[in-house]
Amino acid sequence: MFEARHLQYNLISGYIQVVSDGHHLPAFWAHPELGGPFPGLVMLHDHWGLTSHIRTQARRFAEQGYYVIAPDLFNRQTATSPEQAQALIDRVGEVALSHVKAAISALLTHHRCNTKIGVIGWGFGGKLALQTAVYREDLSGVVLFYSLPNEVTPAELRLLDEPVLAVFGEADSGCPAEKIERLRQLLAGSDMDHEIVVYPGVGRDFFDDSRGTFNADAAEDAWTRALAFFDRHLEVPPRRSENPM
Repeated sequence: MFEARHLQYNLISGYIQVVSDGHHLPAFWAHPELGGPFPGLVMLHDHWGLTSHIRTQARRFAEQGYYVIAPDLFNRQTATSPEQAQALIDRVGEVALSHVKAAISALLTHHRCNTKIGVIGWGFGGKLALQTAVYREDLSGVVLFYSLPNEVTPAELRLLDEPVLAVFGEADSGCPAEKIERLRQLLAGSDMDHEIVVYPGVGRDFFDDSRGTFNADAAEDAWTRALAFFDRHLEVPPRRSENPM
């Protein structure tokens, strides 16, 4: 995806296998062809699964100088209805957290990763990102799209010491204003760098251009914020003119 405002790297991308709890977990992998070391980014898909939209986002961040791994938490299955999505979430259960851990380990042990690791997730994936970050000290930043900490207690949330960017749509019925405000208050009680952004009149899945609720202006602003957030906290290499284009 060409973006004239940013210098971009040529990429290598495709499917790989990650070992998780003795099983081989499929994942999508995207990273610059040359250079480094680069920061790592674990990308966690929403309840629809590892769709083409998520793969596009993996390539998009990789073009900006990130080693990106997007584990396929549903093992090559995607959903086309909320009912199918919930069935896939129920099937993976708590094993999903082990899959996230395996993806982080794959980056931390890679010789072209600078050991600065961020996690980004949408919906279901955002909740997993937050659950993971609460009990880890080796993450450098977390970005959540339309994800509330339903599975994380206030006490656990106060354990977070990683910077957090949380992005919501005002018209998302799954993330009501009072719960977003509660999250804001909890994060305000910590010393960590955090930001909560709510886009007026925007619904869920506003970032996904394959969905009817896609909002181009909000999606572009959210992309800019997320990229700036990770650039700031994950020590991305300078994008110089001699980098591969």
